[in-house]
Amino acid sequence: MSLSTTSAVSATNIAKTVTSGQQPLTILSNLNLEVAGGERLAIIGTSGSGKSTLLACLAGLDQPSHGDLSLLGQDLGVMDEDARAAWRAGRVGFVFQSFQLLAGASAIDNIALPMELAGTPRGAARARATELLAEVGLADRGAHTPRQLSGGEQQRVALARAFATKPALLFADEPTGNLDSATGEQIIARLFALNEAHATTLILVTHDESLAARCDRCLRLTGGRLEAAS
Repeated sequence: MSLSTTSAVSATNIAKTVTSGQQPLTILSNLNLEVAGGERLAIIGTSGSGKSTLLACLAGLDQPSHGDLSLLGQDLGVMDEDARAAWRAGRVGFVFQSFQLLAGASAIDNIALPMELAGTPRGAARARATELLAEVGLADRGAHTPRQLSGGEQQRVALARAFATKPALLFADEPTGNLDSATGEQIIARLFALNEAHATTLILVTHDESLAARCDRCLRLTGGRLEAAS
């Protein structure tokens, strides 16, 4: 994959401290990270190491306690929560371990929603959603709600939704964590295929080192800091 010389993510001295009981708990400690445009980066670590917290901070879903962060050249520190959400629409996609699909909405409507929020007319959004369902092998599941789909099918819908707005940057949090190994392999194959087709920068967190090895670069989160994985 060709990498850009422009940073998709630039994080400087990012720290995150929360209160646990009456004591402060440091999750991230003066962490620095640069991710090139088009890069596929894996962040690995044990359960409880702070991987999901880091991903949430990098994506602007959570605020670090201090530090500077820019995505695609935009300084997130000067924006409030609503402004960050509005800016992410159409630029940043997400794939979650728990799928995060709307339970009462069809697969088509789940995929179309981020496009509609980004301003795409409903008819065009649904047409694009239909194309994406076919790309992930679910052309005949458009009218099905999440409860009518298997876990693997739900994650494929979530993948289609993540790529719906053709985001420049995609975050994936343990995308195979709730799937069996065979289904997880299918999901990863589709994730990388979509990533390649759309030239999207990909940052994923995982405890699966075999998955991480398929990315361009792998970093390990230990003691609140990132280091090159051995």
